[in-house]
Amino acid sequence: MKKHRNLLFKPALLTVLILFTLTSCGKDDKKKAEEAELDAVSASLSGTLTSYTGSQLSLKTEEGETLTFDNCSNAKLELANGIVPGNEVLLVYVGAIKDTDTSNVKVRKIIVEENNAGLIPDKEDGVISGSAASGSTYSPAGEDEPASGVEVEKTSGTGTIIGGVNVRSDAKSGSEILGHLSAGDSVTVTGICENGWYRIVFEGGTAFIWKDYVEYER
Repeated sequence: MKKHRNLLFKPALLTVLILFTLTSCGKDDKKKAEEAELDAVSASLSGTLTSYTGSQLSLKTEEGETLTFDNCSNAKLELANGIVPGNEVLLVYVGAIKDTDTSNVKVRKIIVEENNAGLIPDKEDGVISGSAASGSTYSPAGEDEPASGVEVEKTSGTGTIIGGVNVRSDAKSGSEILGHLSAGDSVTVTGICENGWYRIVFEGGTAFIWKDYVEYER
């Protein structure tokens, strides 16, 4: 009888694996199609970076206008060697810029081809050394303070996700969901909030996850 049950189980397992593979492929194809549609309607803008926090970016255009983009948290970073004020940056975005109003714009990609060797942030005051960034300030990705005002103890290290978890914009439940992390994913932890949330780097910006879903040792 045991042998007979095993024979029935193997085809069932194979069917499940096939369905899982087809579902995964379908999701990948859908994502690629969505990206292609966005590429077709995207525009680009180049300028000199004046500040970047991970969630917000400001640049000066060739015409001398300063534009600030608030919707950068989910932008894909394509960087040769980091990003610092003074870099020539290319933004790929969707939406319309009206004069200096960028409220309807969503930045999809941030591209920097410059090699930033030698332009290292001073951890004490956040000022970038080097002539390209003279007078500019730098806020490393993943170090924004939570909007809720929760106290954060700075740290730096890599954590491992131990269960599927929503990534949120603030250190509290109910805040905006920025994305999702799965078990086995690695994250850079930049702070431990007093209420139990961890501050992390997520897609080039700052985000928060609940402590029970990450394995992290200081």
